[in-house]
Amino acid sequence: MDETPSPAAAPSDPSPLDPAPLQPAPAPPTAALANQSGASDPDDLAPPSDLAPPSDLSPPSRRPRRRWRRLLTPSLVLAVFWTAVAGGAAEAYVESVPIPAVPPQPQASVLYYRDAHTILARVGVTDHSDVPLSDVPVPVRQAVLTAEDRDFYNHPGVSLRGVLRAAVADVQGGREGASTITQQYARNAFLTQDVSFERKTREFALAVNLERQYSKDQILEKYLNTIYFGREAYGIAAAAHAYFGVTPDRLTFAQGAVLAAVIKDPWRYDPDNDAKDARYRWDWIVMSARGLGWAPAGDVAYPKAQPPQSAVAGPNGLIVDQVEQELAGHGISSQQLHTRGLSVVTTVDQQAQKSALRTVSTQLGQEPKGVEAALVAIDPADGGVRAYYGGDKGSGYYDYASALHPAASTFKPIVLAGALTEGIGYQSRWDGSSPRVFPGRNGVPLRNHDNLQCPNCTLEQSMVVSLNTPFYAVTERIGADKVRSMAVRLGISDQYAGQKSMVDVKGDPSPGKTRPDIAIGRYAVTPGDLATVYATFAAGGVRQERHFVQSVTGWKAPAPKNEAVLAPSIAADVSTVLQAVVKGDKVVPGRPAAGKTGTQQYLNTDDDQDAWMAGYTPDLATAVWLGHAKPAPLRDKQGQPIEGDGVPAKMWSAFTRQALSGLPPLPLPPPAHVGRSDVGDAGHTHDGDGENSGGKNPDEVSTLHAADSGYEPVVHTAHSGKRLALTFDDGPSEYTPQVLDLLARYHIKATFCMVGENVSWYPDTVKRIVADGHRLCNHSMHHDDLGLLPPAAGRADIQGDDARIEKAAPGSVVTYYRAPYGDFGPTAKVAAQLGHTPLGWLVDPDDWKLPGATVIAQRIEQQLTPRAVVLVHDGGGNRQQTIDALKILIPRLLDEGWTFDFPQTTVAAHAPAPPSAPASSGTPSAPSDGSSPSPGISVSDSPSPSDSAQPQDSAAPPAPPAPPAPDPTE
Repeated sequence: MDETPSPAAAPSDPSPLDPAPLQPAPAPPTAALANQSGASDPDDLAPPSDLAPPSDLSPPSRRPRRRWRRLLTPSLVLAVFWTAVAGGAAEAYVESVPIPAVPPQPQASVLYYRDAHTILARVGVTDHSDVPLSDVPVPVRQAVLTAEDRDFYNHPGVSLRGVLRAAVADVQGGREGASTITQQYARNAFLTQDVSFERKTREFALAVNLERQYSKDQILEKYLNTIYFGREAYGIAAAAHAYFGVTPDRLTFAQGAVLAAVIKDPWRYDPDNDAKDARYRWDWIVMSARGLGWAPAGDVAYPKAQPPQSAVAGPNGLIVDQVEQELAGHGISSQQLHTRGLSVVTTVDQQAQKSALRTVSTQLGQEPKGVEAALVAIDPADGGVRAYYGGDKGSGYYDYASALHPAASTFKPIVLAGALTEGIGYQSRWDGSSPRVFPGRNGVPLRNHDNLQCPNCTLEQSMVVSLNTPFYAVTERIGADKVRSMAVRLGISDQYAGQKSMVDVKGDPSPGKTRPDIAIGRYAVTPGDLATVYATFAAGGVRQERHFVQSVTGWKAPAPKNEAVLAPSIAADVSTVLQAVVKGDKVVPGRPAAGKTGTQQYLNTDDDQDAWMAGYTPDLATAVWLGHAKPAPLRDKQGQPIEGDGVPAKMWSAFTRQALSGLPPLPLPPPAHVGRSDVGDAGHTHDGDGENSGGKNPDEVSTLHAADSGYEPVVHTAHSGKRLALTFDDGPSEYTPQVLDLLARYHIKATFCMVGENVSWYPDTVKRIVADGHRLCNHSMHHDDLGLLPPAAGRADIQGDDARIEKAAPGSVVTYYRAPYGDFGPTAKVAAQLGHTPLGWLVDPDDWKLPGATVIAQRIEQQLTPRAVVLVHDGGGNRQQTIDALKILIPRLLDEGWTFDFPQTTVAAHAPAPPSAPASSGTPSAPSDGSSPSPGISVSDSPSPSDSAQPQDSAAPPAPPAPPAPDPTE
């Protein structure tokens, strides 16, 4: 059998066995010689010029002819001798392989769960009855011969070429098919489907004996009654009923061509499974038959096949379909699976599958009719599918788990992985303003959901509240093609239905190209592929081939393919960020977990059409999708939009909890802090300068607003002499404990300027700072530029930070206030009125640029003068270089006679006052209880729908909890 070859004519010298109705029109000698058996393959047809003698050669001279005669005579004698010997051996072998008296009867196969004992499904022939060849119309026979063996009535039953190709493939470890109808019958009736030289020779011998024992018509009748047509239909009579609801004698040529097409691959060429490929092969058969003179005159209309009746009903039927397709890829045909009584052990886990079905059925029972769901769960360790739900109608029906849906914000972790690969750290700060205009959107502004605003957000914060604009900016920075490449590496298919994935299609702005819209999940992917991506994150960057089959009777399953596609450190940072998402959405499944929600907008409306949750623990990665068969508004029974962080997130959490019940929780890796934190585009126009400058200085702005007279920030120590004051900005963070350990070793006291949102993540670190005797400094709620704000807004922000500090360390005193970027403006006076001394600096080594520990230490020494306040960072990015620099510098300074002091104070510090009412300027401000709706996020007073469909996520969740060391029992 050959795949979609070009038409070729049959021989002009038919066998006497060839019945008149099947005799094709005369064919040129080339096609006749080339087509020894089977459907013609373009690679097998030699052009006529290869068969004709060269016209430009004159007759050879007598002397060369004698020389060639002397050389050829011994060779010819030897060739004749060995041909005779080989022929005798071949005949002896053929006689040693008799035709079995009774072909084995079809037997159902059994699919087991991964425990190899519990039955998942039975798969076997349920519709079979033999009919005489006279009941099969001649045009239907012609369609089958056109597809499978158009020279059937002229060859001796075997294809020597097929045997030789099988031998070569067997030696090379490959597979090779292409057989005559007689050989196919011999294989299907008496042999296994294993393609090897040994099996091929037995097939050859049986075919020869069949041709000797039966007429061509008898062989064709046996073939048509035993071939598998899919849909549990064994034989032409069952196929006629399964596809068209008729008896075989009523089949038309067009219907016969549909059945002939499915013989090659009963799944792929079933019109209900793959309408495009089925029609393509049908067209080829009709065109080929017309070239042979076997097609009816005039146009032949493509017939409509009836929907299949599910052989395996219910959700597990779609698992059977997946197993069947996978086995076909390994050379085990649909016919073998449905008729040979195989025992197939799948990768599906019974507990996980029951959990999936329970979770989906419970939730869909609460939703309006028409809401569909998909769930795919994969073991990150080996790629085995542990649970699968794509619909409840059974095998042969539409599979939502293998269908394409826009990924929405579940795609953002892929962008993050691409950014980390390019050296952009997850603590880098980006402009999350909304709307923003990007070159890749042709002037159409991009908005965040609910028009959320965060002009200065880390990528971690942006992921937690699912901002669109920062990830779009990142994608434009690193390139949309690199993001697509990362997606393919992680597990998204490079093609869907033969078409390149994740590119614009006809009617889009850039057909065939990937635009930065990939950042916001504009392009469609399958839930299965998305689950593979998240499994790759869970596996530390190793992508395992997704598969359903563990073992099959008499078949050694190949080891699943795996490839390290992402550095473990990058996968660890992705997991760190996605852990914060799961905690922020309050869907932790009782063990360390990471994940991301996504919601796709329906057209240019306020409705949604797709809702996702994809997440993982170290031992299970799962994608959950909700939507409709066709894009439509997705609402619950109360008429409210269904969004990713609602129903899908709860389904994922419930499923994961149930599927892993009884197993010990496993930890996710700690952050590795890959990349730089100084490369974002947040906030201001200042681009930075000096070495390694890739972004704005977190301590500079383009225009500084001076403090009011009498409230200038202090820059000297409290006492005179050879002293300095160490001050740390942008914390607390995961690096702050190392700083505290270092200071404790040398009995040094310092000042810590803390960002309110970070205080919420690391409250225990704040307590230790106070307990160790260090002083506290207010550094704003979200590290926003407060120098631009009116006094009331600045006061609200400072009080919000104070409230966070008070909540973390009750009774603590905040002595200082340092304005982000040193841009004090009116906030210096406001801070002083609240009991905080405005704090500046004289020494700044630019440690945010990560120039190296030695350089940082050298710069501090070069700038240092007695009584100087020194600015370094313990937060806002990777601060290991700063810590290493202090390890070098502190012993040296102590040896040189320097002592450490606190900065001056100009106002009396006191316990924080209750915060005032939030300002009405639209600036982010803290609620009266000191909490914040989200890290650095504010909501516009008048959000408007997007100008184009884009991913949406629900309103900002609470501030993300501390990333490190999640509680496995949470």
